[in-house]
Amino acid sequence: MAKINDFDNLFSLLDAIKANTDGCETLERASGAIVDVIFAEFQHSLVLTRMFATIPYEGLPPQYQQFVDKLANDAGVSNQITPQTPVLSLIASRGIQSAWNDHRRSEGHLGIPLVSGDFVSRVPMIARLLSEVGLDLSWLGGDASGLEIDTLSKLSGVFYVADAASAVDSQGRKIISAQAFVQSNRVKSVFGVGGGFAISKTFLTLLFFCNERVERAKAMQFLPLISTVKALTADAAVHKKFFD
Repeated sequence: MAKINDFDNLFSLLDAIKANTDGCETLERASGAIVDVIFAEFQHSLVLTRMFATIPYEGLPPQYQQFVDKLANDAGVSNQITPQTPVLSLIASRGIQSAWNDHRRSEGHLGIPLVSGDFVSRVPMIARLLSEVGLDLSWLGGDASGLEIDTLSKLSGVFYVADAASAVDSQGRKIISAQAFVQSNRVKSVFGVGGGFAISKTFLTLLFFCNERVERAKAMQFLPLISTVKALTADAAVHKKFFD
């Protein structure tokens, strides 16, 4: 176990992740194995770690589709949802509260439909996340056709919020809008790494909610992690084996 700020042996972490994902046939199961290793390694630094993946609406389980339907209806964008609409779906979660160890129990982040840049921009953290890992919001078509990006597999990047309690976007909105969560769990910095597959148009993002201040340079050191995650989940993503 190590604190994130003291960690300097990424290779040992990657080896542990590879060993723990052996035999995982679905993206959901592999993602769970990955966050298990990460949370165990950095439990002194992490409040919560989560993995998200863009999955077409038609590939979601009924529970996820119902969540997306309600969210879209409440936001007035139901008419923009199609079977191919990419949904930023929570597929793994581990944290200091037991409820956070079952991603399917999430009350607010189970699935966010990426119907358009305008809609995504309403959610400060997601807008910032997609932008910093390389997904320009203008690439989300108004016809909800999805992520039409030929170079998706070449994209990767780091999402970084130095101070979760005070960081705001260009409109003055808190990037981490769940400030009650930030305050009650003493979340300091938030960062993530992301990357995608061109063939399946699936984009993966690992998020770290930390109880210590993490500098951007340290967050950047975790970028190679996404290459290993992609390699271990490529078969599941390409063959659309998303959920157990």
